[in-house]
Amino acid sequence: MLDFLSALSLSGPFIPHGHCYLWQPELVWLHGLSDGLIALAYGAIAFALAYFVNRRPDIPFPPLFWLFAAFIAACGVTHLMAVWTLWVPTYWLSGTMKALTALISLYTAVELIPQIPVALAMPSPTELTQLNQALQAEIRDRTEVEAELRSVETEVRRLNQELEDRVKRRTTELEKAKQRIENLLTQEQQARQTLQTAKDDLQHTAERLNLALSAAQMGTWDWNLLDQTQIWSPQTERILGYEPGTTTHTADHWAERVHPDDLPAIQARVDQVLATRQDLSGQYRVQWPDGHIRWVRAYGRVVAVKAGQTQRMVGIMQDITESKRAELAQQASESRFQAIFEQAAVGMARLSPAGHWIQVNQKLCEIFGYQPEELINQPFQAITFEADKGQDEYYYQQLMTGAQPYCQFEKRYVHKDGHPIWTLVTVSVEESDQAEGITALIAIIEDIEERKAFREELMKRADELANTNLVLAHTTAMLERRNAELDQFAYVASHDLKAPLRAISNLAEWIGEDLEGQIPAENRHQLHLLRSRVQRMEGLINGLLEYSRVGRRERKITQVALTPLLDAIVDSLAPPDQFTVVIPRDMPTLYTYETALSQVFANLINNAFKHHHRDQGTIQVIWEDQGSMIQFAIADDGPGIDPQYQNKIFTIFQTLKARDDFESTGIGLSVVKKIVESENGRIWISSAVGQGSTFYFTWPFTKQL
Repeated sequence: MLDFLSALSLSGPFIPHGHCYLWQPELVWLHGLSDGLIALAYGAIAFALAYFVNRRPDIPFPPLFWLFAAFIAACGVTHLMAVWTLWVPTYWLSGTMKALTALISLYTAVELIPQIPVALAMPSPTELTQLNQALQAEIRDRTEVEAELRSVETEVRRLNQELEDRVKRRTTELEKAKQRIENLLTQEQQARQTLQTAKDDLQHTAERLNLALSAAQMGTWDWNLLDQTQIWSPQTERILGYEPGTTTHTADHWAERVHPDDLPAIQARVDQVLATRQDLSGQYRVQWPDGHIRWVRAYGRVVAVKAGQTQRMVGIMQDITESKRAELAQQASESRFQAIFEQAAVGMARLSPAGHWIQVNQKLCEIFGYQPEELINQPFQAITFEADKGQDEYYYQQLMTGAQPYCQFEKRYVHKDGHPIWTLVTVSVEESDQAEGITALIAIIEDIEERKAFREELMKRADELANTNLVLAHTTAMLERRNAELDQFAYVASHDLKAPLRAISNLAEWIGEDLEGQIPAENRHQLHLLRSRVQRMEGLINGLLEYSRVGRRERKITQVALTPLLDAIVDSLAPPDQFTVVIPRDMPTLYTYETALSQVFANLINNAFKHHHRDQGTIQVIWEDQGSMIQFAIADDGPGIDPQYQNKIFTIFQTLKARDDFESTGIGLSVVKKIVESENGRIWISSAVGQGSTFYFTWPFTKQL
């Protein structure tokens, strides 16, 4: 044994472990300090465990704690050996310590595993405390119950009378609440009718305006200057080179399409109109992404000014490319200009650079009522309407300074008989190759009295449409507030009504349990009637809430496969085994509100076997494609319904059986009718006494979105 121990302590031919680290001081001390600290921690843990077990002899499984202490101490020794072998290569001794640690670890694991189920089964101190508290509470409760039972016999009559009085009072309150809810439902229906009327009027107005704009090949625009948002019609988007619905409507997107050479002038004109609140009238070029150049004529008007600030501007836009091309072609050919000057269908004139008439055609004379000799050598402003002279001067300076190669604007001339005439004036400069500067001004003057009146009518209609939109938005907001108020009232009413009902039901149940076997059969029957009527009132409240929410909850259109949907509904209803529900396997798939359609099917199928007069029967689902609608039928072989009562069953709170014989709120079919009609469908019944009943309803047949 001494020789074996001596051999363990010998280093033999081995070298210290530090050689593996090339005796780099940082690396050697890193490993040495780390293993040393681990050994120190393991020793402290082992000492703590041993101290704890020694001080607590009542602790369960003390051998396991001693094994854990030995296992941790052995692990610490292996780390000490790792430090030792850095300088002394006694690897046999180190390996022996590791083997000893392994044996202790293995033995600890073997002893630990069988004790785990026993440890898990032991109650915790918290559980023991809770059990003790629960036992004490039960003893106190039993003592109190025994004391109360001794006085129950003398109190039962008084409690019965008090309960009957409370039921009467609550019944009266429920009837009043029911009347209030019915009044609210009536108000809701009236509000919906008002909203529908406003929507119809708005649609008719919009259709008339769209027809007028389509005939004039014009688009509309609406500019909110407060938040810098714009609304364009689809025709406006096409004029600007956008596919309708593919871009946001902003001034930046409009400016992207305006020709760079025309953008400063038209932008300056818009700023001037906003500052002076005059009507906007002008034309400019639009450059599409494919390089095409289009000419656009725009009109606008300020329609909202508040506190001296312009808030909103609306107008129209027209593609005049073809007419503009014709105009430019006419200006480009001087020889052709002379040939067609007199035969032109519009007024034409040449003016000197000083602004005097030097040539006029017959059409222009007809427009103004003058003879040519009465106009020649006269300044053009001599017959200009006084209020438009400032505008004339502005465009005259633009042409003469070369700021614009041409100008187009609306102005009023004074007819010879004294009345003003609205005209569209297009002026361009005439320059000669032989002379420097402008030699003449070429003016094309069109009588736009009828066009102006038509445009004024369009602007008026646009204003009416904008005002109608505001009224509709106000009506919609008011309806949303009314719906929110109705939801809040329904929630509060249901909570306030259900709370006393639950209290009555619980009180009746407690009385029945406490006096089990001590009260007469008549009193037991009265308690049963009390609980059933409380349940009926709670069903009525829930049904009224469901009825009031139909059509007002947010819904989402989804793809609905009808056959799986009906299979799931029948499975959830769980009809008696003696009933057969026949569902076609070829039913289509449609896009609709799945929850609403499921509720209709569930109510009708559930009623078919709930109101059946036998314990077995057959219910059949039938469908028929009617184009834009799909017709469903739920047929049964039940007792049938007399024709004189068939309209009554869809009325809220109406039932065909006494409620004491059959529990029913009389709301289910009224909810179904409201859901179907909210989807523009209809529901009806075909039935005869003894021949079963068939409920028909139609539903929108949307096959794809």
